[in-house]
This record gives sequence, C-alpha cells and structure tokens, in this order.
Amino acid sequence: MTTIDINKLKEQAKEIRQMIIKRASVDSGHCASPLGVVELTQALLNVYDFTKDKIVFDVGHQAHTYKILTGRKNKYFTMSKKGGLTAYPDIYESEYDFYNTGHSATSTSAALGFSVGHNEYKSIALVGDGALTGGEVFEALNHAGQLQTNLLVIYNDNSMSIKKNIGALTEKTRLKKFSESLNFEYRGIFDGHNTELLVKELSKIKEIKHPVFLHVKTIKGKGYKPAENEPDRFHWPAPYHIETGQPKKLMTGESFFTHNYKKGIEFIKKYKNIYFTTPAFVGWGLSGIQKEFPKNVIDTGIDEQHCVTFSSALALNKNKVICYLSSNFLPRSLDQLIDVCLQKIPMVFVITFPGISDGGPTHQGIYTFPILNMLPNVQIVHPCNLKEYDKWLDIALESNKTYFIQTPDENINYSNEAEEIINIKTGSKLTILPIGNLMGKAIEVANEISGVEVLYIPKLKPLNIDLLKKHIQKTKKLLILEDGFVQSGIGQYIVAQLNINDLKYKIIGVSDKFPIQGSLSEVYNDCGLSSKNILKEASDLISL
Repeated sequence: MTTIDINKLKEQAKEIRQMIIKRASVDSGHCASPLGVVELTQALLNVYDFTKDKIVFDVGHQAHTYKILTGRKNKYFTMSKKGGLTAYPDIYESEYDFYNTGHSATSTSAALGFSVGHNEYKSIALVGDGALTGGEVFEALNHAGQLQTNLLVIYNDNSMSIKKNIGALTEKTRLKKFSESLNFEYRGIFDGHNTELLVKELSKIKEIKHPVFLHVKTIKGKGYKPAENEPDRFHWPAPYHIETGQPKKLMTGESFFTHNYKKGIEFIKKYKNIYFTTPAFVGWGLSGIQKEFPKNVIDTGIDEQHCVTFSSALALNKNKVICYLSSNFLPRSLDQLIDVCLQKIPMVFVITFPGISDGGPTHQGIYTFPILNMLPNVQIVHPCNLKEYDKWLDIALESNKTYFIQTPDENINYSNEAEEIINIKTGSKLTILPIGNLMGKAIEVANEISGVEVLYIPKLKPLNIDLLKKHIQKTKKLLILEDGFVQSGIGQYIVAQLNINDLKYKIIGVSDKFPIQGSLSEVYNDCGLSSKNILKEASDLISL
C-alpha cells in the first residue's frame, strides 16, 4: 500500500484551500465545489500515476486541486483570464488533462472509452455536483457493466449540484443496489475528507480489474464556513470579503432573478395550472417561488433532454408551462426541441444567460440563434428590458405557439407597443440592427455618428421582412450586430430574405471559431464587437 505523510498532506490541503478561497474572492468563479474535493484529489494523486492512469472530472470545476498538484500551481491565479488557465480540464493545457469537461454528465462515457483495451492502467471518472442526475451517466454505467473493463467510477456525494440534488438515487441504499445491478462492485460509503482512509481504499481498488463504484461522502465548501453554510451561493460567488464571505459589491437595482420571482408569483395567482420547470437551474430566480409554491416548480436535475420532453408533455396535457434553459446547455436538448416544434406544442422557453459571455469557450450562449432559427413553428424573442420581457411572457402564455424568450442582460428604457419593428434612433445614412444583448453598443454608435438609424426588433422569428425592407430602403446600408455565431445566424437569414439591390451590409459577431477566454470586453474585442471596431465598420459602410 502507498505510504503517506498525513501531516504534510494536511498542510498541503490547508494551503490549497487558501488558494481556492483567495482566487474566488478576487476573480469570482467556482469555490464551494473545488473546496470539497481537496483530500480526495490528494489521495488519488498519491495512489495513481497519471502519466499512465487516466482521470476525467465531472463536472470539471472539481479539478482545481488537481491542476494545482499537476504542475500548474504558479499559474492558478491566472484561471479564466485571457491567456491563463482554463476553469475546467483542457487537453491542450496539460498532459495530465485527458478530456475537456466544462459540461456535466460526460466523464463516465469518456473514462469508459479510455478503458477499452487497456487493462494495464486504471481509468477513473470522478462524478459529482449533480452529474449523477444526467442521462449520459446512466447510459455509460449501463454500457460499462457489460464491457467489464478496468474502470473506477467515484461518486463524490456532497448532496448538491448548484442546489440540492434531486432523484431517487439520492437515497444511499438505492445507489448501492443500482450500481450492483449494473455489474459494478460497490464500495462505500467513505469519508471523502479522510485522506489516510481514502489512500487505503484506493490502493485496494488499484488491484481490481473490473468496474468499481466507489461512494465517497464530502462536504461542499469544506474548510470555509461561509461556503459550507451557503454552498449554493458559493457555487459561483461574486467577489467577496474572505473574513465574512459577504459580497464586495452589493447589487443595486432589481436583478432579473428578483424580477422573475415577482412575475412568477403573479402567474401562479392568474393561472391555476402553471408549472415552472428547469434542469437544475432552480436557484436562478425560481427558488423563491419554489419555497412558497413547491408543487409549481419542478427541478428535473441536470438533464436538458429529459426536462424538455417532460415539460412538453406537461404542456400538451393542458397546462401552462415555462421551461427555463441556460443558453450554454440548450444544444444538449436539440432533438427534443425538434419534437416540440414538430408537434407545435404551446409552451414557453425562457433562455437564460444568452449570447456572448466571459464564461470561456465552454460556457457561451452563442448557439441559440442558429439552432432555433432553423426550426419551423418557433417564435424567437429578445426583449431589451425587463418590462418588455414581462410583456412577451404575457403574450406567449396566452398564445397557442412555442415561444423562446431570451432574458435581457441590458435594460434599454424603451417599449415596443407595436410588437414589430421600431426606431430607437432615426437616420438616413446607415441602419444598425442589433440582435441579442447589443442594443447598447448600437446606440453608442448612433450617438457618435449622425445619420445612423437603430432598429429594435424584439420578435426575431417570424420576422416581418417586408416591413424591415421599408426601413432599410432609405439607407441601403445595413450593419448587423449579432450576439452569437454569424454563420447560420439570424443576420445571414435576414440579408438573404431582404433581396435589396445594391444593399451594402456587414454582419459582426462570432466568426467560425470558439470565443477566447477572458473578460467580456476582451471577448467582444476578439469577436470584432468592441466599440472602436463597430464605429470603424459603421464609418466604412457610410463612406461606401
């Protein structure tokens, strides 16, 4: 068995936790999750040799300690910054990273793939933070039980994803029976903060060549009381004071989440049969509603595919349904969204965190427009403020159509009573059409250059092309700012449909590449959406 210096490891764990707490307090990012797996990661690195053994973290934000202990300690405070470490495992960052896992529920499939034909090394999936609620994990476990390879699945059981975990397998006896029914050897439950005990157990498992399911119990936020007491808030906290855990900046004005709570309560009083559904994003504006009306809020777990189909059947059964999806994870439900549109199911999807973000290449909402725009029978809306958001929710719930409403990150004080196309600014030299959270940048240009028209089109599909054509005929010069991929986006669709002779146009957005990691301004700059570049492109179009 591997021998360890437990006192040295305890000091090392203390130092690692201080690094995690300090980084998150300054730069935000994940905090509670990486704090919970320090000892478990130490034990793994003391037993296994990851120059030959392989490990896949699920979700990848559990890998902070692993990064620190695999040669990246000196770069840890560059995490999520331009040119710095990524916030998740990255195969191009280190030879110790074997699979990129920015999204949930993928590790067991990847680890199983690595294990086939390689009995000489251990292939490990470290599953935690709600990943065991995702459908792909169950598919992989079922397959692994048949293949019987040298696979170790470690379940980091901290009872949390972002909020409390859901599902029947949160009951421990069921988890044991379940894993054994799939031909895994179940071993557990072990204290995930007892490094000495973990090293002993992992050393025993090292000699086993068939699938093992190791159940480890940990505390999310371990070692930092504010994170232990509020693991949901410290999943991804805003910068905070280390001494108290309180945010450095208090939020001013009404957030979308507070606003959404009020609107939800209004709907519950209006409709007796309304449901709010979400794949594990109940903390994002729905938790308050859930406390008061628990039957009206349904958290399905980290499972966009199941959530969409479940919600659509709920809607078909003559209920009002609002399904909240994060734009980052919407692509995982494409097949199910096709089913919804094919059946013309009357329901509302609220798309949170839309568009270009500072979340790095794995957490971008840039796929929404190309995916949804290609589907028949959809209504795509992006309001420019919370008042407009409310109005479109009201319209959508009273309709018999499938609506996708993106949440506004901007708060441009304008109302579109016509529900069509209106001028925010008038001009005869150039028309600017912002799509998504780019209205502010469009107005900046119009304020800098005289004669620039800015259009507000909240309903992006179906689009009144004839009315849009009347607006653009005046200038015959069109600058589209697209909050997502240009290729196959709404901008390209608009230009193709306009069919205006001598139209001079430019579409600025995400080109044929994944956005860089960095601050939002740095990502905008990389996409050509800096204020300086937009001004240049506008001036160039006007001069043509």
